[in-house]
Parts: sequence; structure tokens; C-alpha cells
Amino acid sequence: MTQPGNDTTDGEIGYQEREAVAVFDSEKALNAAVDALMQYGLRQKDLSVLAPSEKLSASNPTTALEDKDDAARAAYVTPDSRVEGLAALTGGPALVTGLGAALVAGTVGLALIPTLAVTIGGAAATGSVGFMLSRIFGRKHADAIQQQLANGGMLLWVHAPDTKDDAKILEILNQNGGRDAHIHVVHRNWGVDEVPFKDANPDPLLKL
Repeated sequence: MTQPGNDTTDGEIGYQEREAVAVFDSEKALNAAVDALMQYGLRQKDLSVLAPSEKLSASNPTTALEDKDDAARAAYVTPDSRVEGLAALTGGPALVTGLGAALVAGTVGLALIPTLAVTIGGAAATGSVGFMLSRIFGRKHADAIQQQLANGGMLLWVHAPDTKDDAKILEILNQNGGRDAHIHVVHRNWGVDEVPFKDANPDPLLKL
């Protein structure tokens, strides 16, 4: 379980978390391990991967980051969710512009055919922009995965607060191609920076 610490530095509270970690040599193997873990009962929010922002090299491979407290992480996103997100990028701008054009044309009393022409034309234009964005984001994801694989492999961290699940989690990681699967404890700090919306102003016109 998450264990609160007693260390307090500059208003931050130190705490510890138990988790499993393993290295994978393909995205397919990592996704298979995730599927098995979720079938076992873990939640998607219990899983994290190495963030693309982490700088990798021969002297700083992914395997050197397995047990680092400050390794840059990202929430795990399922392939289906990623595909849906890319599809939304492609179709979203087209839908908004198309419906907006239809609404404007309808309110001024234009005939149906010109309205459809404006809608389809706007959808085609913005749809191509959305398609380009989806291509860019898809390529960035592929590049990040390739960079990790070329520098040691892909990391998967699994939140493991209960020791009774350790053996099963490690078994799943190993059975799906995970290397160096083990349990460790990470040390983290909780403070003002972790408070959600700490810098948000509920009224943009409010002068403090």
C-alpha cells in the first residue's frame, strides 16, 4: 500500500509506493501483459509507461530508469483509445465546421442543396487538417516507441499496494515477455504542486 513518510521538505510530504516493473521488447508484448493484468483485476490507472519526454541514449537506456524515482512517466493508453483519439482528430474539425456551416446556412433561409455543398466543402477542408494531425500524432507515438526499443526496451510500471498480488503480477509480466520483472518501492513527494487546479482562478476578471 501507499506508505506516507515522515519527511517534510519545503511544505512537501514524502511517501512511498510499491510497484512492479518490467521491460518489454515489443509494444505488442506490453499490450498483451496489460490485457492480462486488467483481466486479473487491475485498473488502467494502476499502469504507467515511460514518457516520450525522457531523453534516452546508450549511456541512459530505459533499463537504467526501471527503479528511478524521478523517471518521466505517462499514463498507459490502450490501443483502442489511441485509435479513437486519432479518429476524433480526423473527424472532429470536419464535424464542427460542417455542422456550423449547415446551421448558418439554415438560419438565413438558403436552399438545401447549397447548404449541403457548404457543409461537405467545409468538412473536406477541415477533415484534411484533422487527417494531417492524426498522421503527425501517430508518427510521434511510433517514433517514441522505436526510440525506447532501440535503447533497452519499453517499461511498464504496475501499482502493487497489496503484497498478496505480487506473485500473480510478476507471473503475468514474465509470461508475456517482460524482462527483469520485480517489485520495488519508489519514493515520491506530495505538496502544493500536486494540488489539482492550484493555479486556477475561478473568475478570470477577479483581481487578487
